[in-house]
Amino acid sequence: MNKDMEWMGNLLYQHKLAASMATSAVLESGHPEVRSHFTNLLNTTLHHQQQIFDLMNRKGWYQMEMASPDQYNRVQQSLSSIQQQMQQ
Repeated sequence: MNKDMEWMGNLLYQHKLAASMATSAVLESGHPEVRSHFTNLLNTTLHHQQQIFDLMNRKGWYQMEMASPDQYNRVQQSLSSIQQQMQQ
């Protein structure tokens, strides 16, 4: 395995983990300034994660499989159902 690819894969994984932890911190924050701080941290982490992913994808180090129309429709229906439940 290419050392650069391995390093970038680890970096991507760390950003996914950091985003998950920052999301929990935002949801658990009771103080507006603390919540704002964690929200900014989350947004920065998500931006960096996107940059890492884009680079890896361009280099062919992170390839995605395209969803079939059926898979796409199922996800879309599921999200619509969740959204309707939340509005009730």
